[in-house]
Amino acid sequence: MILSNLKKPWSLSKHTLSKRRGVHSGKTDWLVKILGFSGNALPVIREEVYEMMREFYLTGNGRPQQDISYDVSSRLIKRSALKTGAFGGITAAPAALPGIGTLGTVIIGTTMDLSYLIRTQIELCYAISAAYGTHIDAEELRAVTLSLLGFSGAGQMFKEIAASTLRDMVDETAARYINRGLTHIAGEVAAKVTPRLTGRAYKLLPFIGIPLSASINIASTMMVGNQARKYFSTWEAKEPRFLKYFDWKSG
Repeated sequence: MILSNLKKPWSLSKHTLSKRRGVHSGKTDWLVKILGFSGNALPVIREEVYEMMREFYLTGNGRPQQDISYDVSSRLIKRSALKTGAFGGITAAPAALPGIGTLGTVIIGTTMDLSYLIRTQIELCYAISAAYGTHIDAEELRAVTLSLLGFSGAGQMFKEIAASTLRDMVDETAARYINRGLTHIAGEVAAKVTPRLTGRAYKLLPFIGIPLSASINIASTMMVGNQARKYFSTWEAKEPRFLKYFDWKSG
């Protein structure tokens, strides 16, 4: 059973990874493109998070690294939520203004909003993984992130479960995603999240559509970020401490 290795440090399942490193051929959809863009940005994201960790460490008066990771991820979640909220309000503005809003402006605004929202949430997951020192394979990280996005619609249920249980569920799903091919799976995840995030007739409501769009983006990003933090926090107890790799005191 491939899940027997999912708890192994710094890896999902070697058996799974050896079975399927390739992806399905075919038309590349928007989520696959976003994964590619975000993957290219991963080194920059990590460097930014490491600098943030260093800042918190130097001003933390010897606080445990677990607390620093939590505080850094909190800042990352808040920042991303505010960005997606602002963008959601901006893209909703033309459609929500009387005399300007049309079906065309709603479609264009929703498409732009969805792309920005998902890319920001993917990069937020990458940043939180760095805050907890989880240097996993890039393909595994994409699979984990897709799993977290797919679970985001059941936020209340996952809010109640233990972090270890969430870890098991996400790892199992991520291993299955890698086995089947991330390009194929990205299409399935997109089919899940798109109706949930684009069923936004309220964008046409005069004036009300702007704050509603902003607040829904904020709530969605907070949900994904909190689930990512719960998941990646379980790696910390199993891996060498983050401080072992970075001599911050010498900075």
